Amino acid sequence: MRSAFVGTVVMAFAFFDGVFVGAPIALLAGAFRPVLLYCCAVIAVVVLVMACCAWLDRRWDDWFTHNGGRMETRLETMRASRLMRHPVAWLQRGSDRWYAFAAAVANPILVAACSRLVGGKPVGERRILLGAVAYAIPYVAMWSFVGLVLSGTLASAR
Repeated sequence: MRSAFVGTVVMAFAFFDGVFVGAPIALLAGAFRPVLLYCCAVIAVVVLVMACCAWLDRRWDDWFTHNGGRMETRLETMRASRLMRHPVAWLQRGSDRWYAFAAAVANPILVAACSRLVGGKPVGERRILLGAVAYAIPYVAMWSFVGLVLSGTLASAR
């Protein structure tokens, strides 16, 4: 039961990070000093992402044992496909740089899940850290900027 709850929280953050993390950062950026908030928010997002990715990396085998039969069959088909052979190989052997870039562009939790699914092996602490940092820096900057713009708009409307 606890594992299912944590899994739900991890997936909620992966799919709705803008609601659970981005919007609060924007609200706080408008109310407090942006530089201090930025530094604290980057650290908080890195820690949150690392915790979620580490949980996913640890619990993947348990989850996959119960739900992965059809996924494994489909994955083998993808590995054999001429079209999908190269993206699958990239995720299996990709460099840390490409992994961090993918995490920064997408969401590091989703990238870790895709990497586990395609690669079939643990992501590892190094990639989890690189992905979390590569994601947190632009993500917090974007939401802080949104908060500053909104606070400036609200202040000028008064």
